[in-house]
Amino acid sequence: MNSPIEIAGLEDYINYIADIATSEKSHLYRGQEDAEWQVTSSALRRLELEEEYTASDDSFPYVYLEYLLQIIYEVKLNYPTTYRSLFPLECLAHLQHNGVATGLIDFTFHPLVALWFACAHEKTDTNGKVIVLENDREIIEQIETPEKLESDLETFFAVNAAGWHLWSPALDSQFVDTQRMTRQHSVFLFGLPEVASEMVTSEIVIPYIHKRQLRVELAKIGISEQTLFADLLGFFDRNTPQHPYGSILVGSDTGGNLS
Repeated sequence: MNSPIEIAGLEDYINYIADIATSEKSHLYRGQEDAEWQVTSSALRRLELEEEYTASDDSFPYVYLEYLLQIIYEVKLNYPTTYRSLFPLECLAHLQHNGVATGLIDFTFHPLVALWFACAHEKTDTNGKVIVLENDREIIEQIETPEKLESDLETFFAVNAAGWHLWSPALDSQFVDTQRMTRQHSVFLFGLPEVASEMVTSEIVIPYIHKRQLRVELAKIGISEQTLFADLLGFFDRNTPQHPYGSILVGSDTGGNLS
């Protein structure tokens, strides 16, 4: 991985992405509001709340798989109407969409969407970051057949030969909001609990002093909270008492219609 770079504006960012993007290679992007965060699954972060669980332990792959199996067992047992007919990976996608800690890590094919997420929260002295991975098919297996999708979790989160997988739910899926995923060009990366630094092609740091202006610039080209979270849950989330009204106004001048 090259040394992280800093960008000050949208033009800097677009120029840098243009330099690393090629027609021969596909890239995955992930925006994080805190540049110090590692790229980890929410399941790992939840398990590490208990001091006895760390990803470096030899036994952790077994603990990790057991956790994922347990949450699927519980949700199928307690909510069979919704989950009985879903394959394990579909269950995880639905749970992830609703805020449950799973083994799926959200990425996007769209670098500007990743930039929005890196700027989504304006915290004093907290820089954002966009992480770029090469979508190398020799390292990341694509889930492209119904047979592969229907596999059990032990296939995707193998304890002895774990590897990376990439999957985007079907456009007519009934178990996860594909409108949101389509607008965000989202995909799920999964298999291991965290992305090693060797996989990272580039890290682009966004200084906190530029976050608000970048959100304004992104809104002008149609990338805002309203467009990325146009579903009903998104409406609920951005209109809670804890959500600053000013963040809505940042994207109010796009002129676009939500559908």
